[in-house]
Amino acid sequence: MADSGNVIQPAPMDEIPVEELIRMTREFTRRITNQDRQRLARDLRDSGHQRTIQITAPITLQQFFAGEIDLDSELASRFVNAPLLAHARFTGQPNERRPACGIFSSQDDSNVMTVDAYADYEDQAALEITFTLFSALAMRFRLPALSTVDRRRWLDLMRRENGIAFLWTRSRWEEPYLVFVVREFFARLYAFSPQGIEAAARLTPDMIAALVNWLEGVWFPGTQIERPRSVQPEEIAPPSIPEPEANNEEGDLSAEDLEW
Repeated sequence: MADSGNVIQPAPMDEIPVEELIRMTREFTRRITNQDRQRLARDLRDSGHQRTIQITAPITLQQFFAGEIDLDSELASRFVNAPLLAHARFTGQPNERRPACGIFSSQDDSNVMTVDAYADYEDQAALEITFTLFSALAMRFRLPALSTVDRRRWLDLMRRENGIAFLWTRSRWEEPYLVFVVREFFARLYAFSPQGIEAAARLTPDMIAALVNWLEGVWFPGTQIERPRSVQPEEIAPPSIPEPEANNEEGDLSAEDLEW
């Protein structure tokens, strides 16, 4: 007869086979990705894009929302050698006409990402991100009308250790937008414009924290507090909207979820 007082302790991590660790990691990543896809589906429904995604959205987004591709793997395969940005400096204070500026650069300064953030006016703020290569070629992406709700939710999403976060206006893919894939030891940033221009970079964990904390100070001055980067997904989901259920093991959205 077993001693009811004995508690079975879980095996130490170093005793778990590598194959099992890989399986557990992939399962966790799929679950987080499915939660992100469900949340983004709600965003599309709120902005009225659930009926146009199959017609006007880029094919990559169509496949992602249909559960046909892993967005992280798909984008990473396109930008295999995206530059790693590991240095940052910040200048200026935002006002109605002039933004604050954050400059993120690679080790040799050959690749630079400049973030121009405008302060919050009338519940909206603009953001410009410019990618500069060898001080000779630059690509600029402007997000002109980011609402307070979208900015606050994005900041909270970026404090997670794993997940996918979109930063876009209510126009969605009809205007430039950003996709952040956050992982435990790094993040990938992808920028897209309706004209077919794309850019990518990688950020170290320190750079992620620096970017998020700086933007919070610009967008919400006087409200920033010390917070851990890791945030539970349920803490950032809108409380008034229940989480829809996935319709299969892979976490694909049903037609009813997207109202296609």
